[in-house]
Amino acid sequence: MKFQHFIAYSLVTLTIIACGPVTEPEQAAETDYLSQVPAPRITIEGIYDGQLLETDSVTISYTFTPEKEGNVAMLYVDNGDPQPLLGLEGEYEVTHLEPGVHAIQIKEMTADFEHTGYFNQVNFIVQ
Repeated sequence: MKFQHFIAYSLVTLTIIACGPVTEPEQAAETDYLSQVPAPRITIEGIYDGQLLETDSVTISYTFTPEKEGNVAMLYVDNGDPQPLLGLEGEYEVTHLEPGVHAIQIKEMTADFEHTGYFNQVNFIVQ
């Protein structure tokens, strides 16, 4: 019987400890972890993945937060010729889209126009 009381007491104690308030070091560790989670460096708005367009043009908004090596953002429509995007945010109008499936991709590049490996892409359909 004493052993059962010991087990019950231990479980209650562990539950209280596990569910207790967050201590300052635990909160600091959680804050450090959240600050390490990367935010999206390239965002594309104005169109979403899988969207069906009934027009032959779309205006996108973009934001770009470059990494250390990256300092240029290039826009590609259906893997066509690269279009440099000016500034860290702005708008770009894509026109004369034929009916079918399309992809808009923004790639981060270095000053030497080498791809850093970071990009964002939106696939959509024009009716």
